[in-house]
Amino acid sequence: MAMKIMEKIRNVFHCEAHRILYVCESQSLRNFIRKELLLGNCLTAGKMNISIDLDTNYAELVLNVGRVTLGENNRKKMKDRQLSRQQNENISQAVCALLNSGGGVIKAEVENEDYSYKKDGIGPDLENSFSDMLPFVPNFLDFMQNGNYFHIFVKSWSLETSSVQIATLSSNLYKRDVTSAKVMNASAALEFLKDKEKTGGRAYLRPKLPAKRVCVDVQEESNMEALAADFFNRTELNYKEKLTFTESTHVEIKNFSTKKLLQRIREILPQYVSAFANTDGGYLFVGLNEDKEIIGFKSEKSCLTKLEEVTKNSIGKLPVHHFCMEKGTINYLCKFLRVYDKGSLCGYVYALSGALLLCSPDSWHVKDNRVKPLTEKEWIQFMVDSERVYKELPSPASTSSPVSQSCPLREYINFKIQPRRYHLPGLSEKITCTPETLCRNLFSQHEGLEQLICEEMGSVSKGSLIFSRSWSLDLGLQENHKVLCDALLISQDKPPVLYTIHKVQDEEFKGYSTQTAQTLKQKLAKIGGYTEKVCVMTKIFYLSPEGKTSCQ
Repeated sequence: MAMKIMEKIRNVFHCEAHRILYVCESQSLRNFIRKELLLGNCLTAGKMNISIDLDTNYAELVLNVGRVTLGENNRKKMKDRQLSRQQNENISQAVCALLNSGGGVIKAEVENEDYSYKKDGIGPDLENSFSDMLPFVPNFLDFMQNGNYFHIFVKSWSLETSSVQIATLSSNLYKRDVTSAKVMNASAALEFLKDKEKTGGRAYLRPKLPAKRVCVDVQEESNMEALAADFFNRTELNYKEKLTFTESTHVEIKNFSTKKLLQRIREILPQYVSAFANTDGGYLFVGLNEDKEIIGFKSEKSCLTKLEEVTKNSIGKLPVHHFCMEKGTINYLCKFLRVYDKGSLCGYVYALSGALLLCSPDSWHVKDNRVKPLTEKEWIQFMVDSERVYKELPSPASTSSPVSQSCPLREYINFKIQPRRYHLPGLSEKITCTPETLCRNLFSQHEGLEQLICEEMGSVSKGSLIFSRSWSLDLGLQENHKVLCDALLISQDKPPVLYTIHKVQDEEFKGYSTQTAQTLKQKLAKIGGYTEKVCVMTKIFYLSPEGKTSCQ
């Protein structure tokens, strides 16, 4: 898809590949992409479309979730329940993606007429989804209606407000809780994963189970598991025979009708196999009733073969994560225990045992201009190793960019704001400019630049102006050689402002400045540790060789 887009752009606009970034900043190409590519091939996530809105005037990552029904009564009246669930899922995925990508805005077109946010609200199902995802919704989300469009302003996820390093809709990490298979919440998943990492994938060492029957009078967890293991190793069972064990952390008992056997086993396997795998193993038996009697199910040999295939395929699709160097597949064993009634074969009991860490998290982020699910490996890495994952910017010693791969943004900004600072004439008590050497060089080389900066800083109470030959290059983006310099203003009681000064009059600088400010905002939140809601404003100036200025 990406290669086709690149080729089409080159053919239509007759430009080389390395010039496409600059061409994309032009209004004509943005309109072309929107009409020819985005509308026909919308970037998708899950079942519903989530598109990146490129035609925006703001330095924000904007996700368009399409048409949505809003309001408590309107959502309750929706006849298409599948559509209602898909809309909820779509918005939830977009919120999760922005939380994990430095924040941004969700844009939805309101489906129902006469909608009023103040009067109708959002809808209880959407509100519940936000509450399930976030520790305190108002800390992360703001809502606003603008005519027929509804906007959700999403703040970046922060360790300051949660002990968990990444936003997750569901860990899908099952674990046995006595006799139930339950999904761990994010906090429980974090503790579980840290424990697995410390022990190389093993929560604890369990004693080897005895090969022979143990005393049935001892009602302990380990004893019941040993009895289940003994039962698993039997070759023949008697109809209506009473069990010597019951359900426990490592034992699950089910009984399904023969008609729905394949369907039900296909449905429950991912949940129970994952739960046992994440609880250091266990046993699943199908064909035992609630009265702890052996019932079995009737089946032809062909059906047993199908059951083996269903088991193999279902378990084979489950994602496996290894905390140790040793790689392997899921360790499981499936068998069918024969059930006899008065010496005659009358059915079978399905028996399964297995162990290994399994998870398939439901967590999203924006990557390569797409809303993408985090892979199991990426999610676990974010959860247990956030320090290394979040510190990914280039370094002052790098030849391609002045920021290092191990240096977070706040350290880089501190590097820029050196002790030696340049004070603007008449504004020495209010504004400092850094780095000093760069400021002096720029002001001496470009007539009118210092005067322009002084005029712009006149209304600022107090702050620092951080100059760079190219903030875009500092952030790992492509440099625009038509830009004279960039300056980031960090001031009290106002959002950051990115000033772009260019030496050639061209509309393309709007796209350049917006992209740089958007990336800077994401880095401030995601890597720089900025915990408040933030928006980086942009101002673009043309500085002529004669020192005359004009604002775009």
